[in-house]
Amino acid sequence: MSEHPAADLDRLPHAVSQLVTVFEQLGAEHKALVAEAEKTTAKERRGTVNRMAESVAQAGYTLSHIVTMLATVHGLKALGIDRQFSKDADGRVYSPLDSLGHPGETLYEAAGSLQAVAHALGKTYTPTRKHPALARARCPQQLGAALISLRAALESVCADLAADQDVEAVAEYALTLTFLSDLEDRVCRTVPAQGAGPTADEVAAAIRANPDIARAAAAALATTTA
Repeated sequence: MSEHPAADLDRLPHAVSQLVTVFEQLGAEHKALVAEAEKTTAKERRGTVNRMAESVAQAGYTLSHIVTMLATVHGLKALGIDRQFSKDADGRVYSPLDSLGHPGETLYEAAGSLQAVAHALGKTYTPTRKHPALARARCPQQLGAALISLRAALESVCADLAADQDVEAVAEYALTLTFLSDLEDRVCRTVPAQGAGPTADEVAAAIRANPDIARAAAAALATTTA
């Protein structure tokens, strides 16, 4: 059986832990989208929000499948199982019985599924022509945490692929890592809280100190209402 360094095995639990975070954090966004769709009366606008909710739900289903794949990879590596073939009486490879599990192939498939989740979420928040303002996070804190953890999970999987000498795969997914960072910046941007502004007493005190303020305010209001 093959031997795998402990460092390789440590990366997979970290990736799974990050994906559990993604799965948990997507719940708030999905709930908010469903609630918004239920309250939206405009048919086309409601349809857009419903599609967004369905896409987030599909991401959750796919994440569940990816976690199972990574757990399988971890188990195969921990047990030293890596494409072993049966042997004939002379000790030669006997292929008709196929081979045991291949951790590398499953890991590559998991990375591809992670990439698909990333780009599906990106499509979810792509502005439409009629309703571009809908392309935003309803729960930016939770969705932001999900995207950060999704990126961390993909980084761990890429590190494992690199350890398996799959350099081309690592280069392929580098663009997705950047894509996730850009997506977080775009859809999870929060508006800074506005200050409360001066109180009535503060305004009165300013007018008493400088009567020109009152005259300027009256002129501005007259212009606005004219």
